[in-house]
Amino acid sequence: MINIDKLIITEIDKITGFNNANELELIMDELTDATISNTEEKVDVTGRGGRKIASLKKNKAVIVKGTNGLLVGGALAAMTGGTVTSGTNKIRTTDIITVTGNAGVTQLEAKGVTGAEIGTLYKKTSTGAMGEKIVQVASGETLKTGEFTYNPTTKALAFFTGDLTDGSEVVGFYDVEVESAKVSNESDKYSKVLKLYIDVTCQDNCDNMYHGQFIFNRADFNGTFDITMGKDPSTQAFEAESLAGGCTGGNQLWDFIVFQ
Repeated sequence: MINIDKLIITEIDKITGFNNANELELIMDELTDATISNTEEKVDVTGRGGRKIASLKKNKAVIVKGTNGLLVGGALAAMTGGTVTSGTNKIRTTDIITVTGNAGVTQLEAKGVTGAEIGTLYKKTSTGAMGEKIVQVASGETLKTGEFTYNPTTKALAFFTGDLTDGSEVVGFYDVEVESAKVSNESDKYSKVLKLYIDVTCQDNCDNMYHGQFIFNRADFNGTFDITMGKDPSTQAFEAESLAGGCTGGNQLWDFIVFQ
């Protein structure tokens, strides 16, 4: 028989989340901390002279929150109401191109409206700032000063003769297509309700080891969160409120199961 009276939670192993179809939505397995906050309201009933003669208890609530050491796409999707998709997406790249013989070559193939795949190039000044603009015209047009053409198949640029000296640089900002994964935060979609499992390692006072699992049948993720970037590695904080009821009809806010 397992004794649950004298246990120490020594480690948070992982958190997994599933949707109503029992499909996996997220795994967080680099957790640095997690907290399950339990609250209830108590209203005092008073009698003559303001004496407290009873208490009414109501509105139990549970909030689970924590921090994962890595960004997890499924957790971002749970907090934004989005999905993780894989495929081809457009991103914006910065390209510094060296000019030789009134020509240059982009590092990648620019994607966009034909004849305006790049749109504008900027002459790079001696200080590294963006200088004069050079505007793209359709391939085959006669170039004038301040104009260039682009062939996306060969990635070749052509400039008006005399506009740029050999060795000078121009800077382009253009879209390219990349194989990628994507999560979108759309304005009309909101955070998800998932079935959440928190797996932990436990130890009793006789040094016996157990596995524990907190089960939240309906964890309503909070859509208010920060993604912090800077001098320290980014982490992912999350918060969800446990809801009772639902399609199962249960009233438990969580179950804690301990087993060997």
